[in-house]
Amino acid sequence: MSQRATQARRDGDLLSQALKLVRRYRGLTAVEVAAAMHMPVRTYERFEAGEGRFNVDYVHRFAAATDSDPHAITMAVDVGSPDLAWRSADNKLITVMTIGAQRFNADCGDLLHLLEARDGISVVTAMFQQLRQLAEARAEAARWLEDGAADLSAMRPKPGR
Repeated sequence: MSQRATQARRDGDLLSQALKLVRRYRGLTAVEVAAAMHMPVRTYERFEAGEGRFNVDYVHRFAAATDSDPHAITMAVDVGSPDLAWRSADNKLITVMTIGAQRFNADCGDLLHLLEARDGISVVTAMFQQLRQLAEARAEAARWLEDGAADLSAMRPKPGR
């Protein structure tokens, strides 16, 4: 098998994993997603299996059918992390970044090529660090509420007393 065919198969496997993770995260069946995508079930099953060429239209139709992030699905394949697809399904983070890049390109125009890689690395690294801090703070708040609710529940009299 050629290197190109091997990479295409690996990409197909990554796409398949990403699609299945999103579909299961949404609690949907293949039949439900196929119907929402307006395609035969067998065609959907081949798409979800990662067979054939990468189809951007199918990815966007899948994202619409599952209320997920089409750019995160594509990026999941690009970065080799299928989990990115379901993790971004609700917040559409990769679509947010793509829109930001589109607007940045439009705003900067020809000035964009004057930036050096280290400028981008510095800014993007800071952005991701800030996003991680926000996520950690939200997770801590959720844990605090969960622990507090458990403590309150433990203090209540048990039924039948």
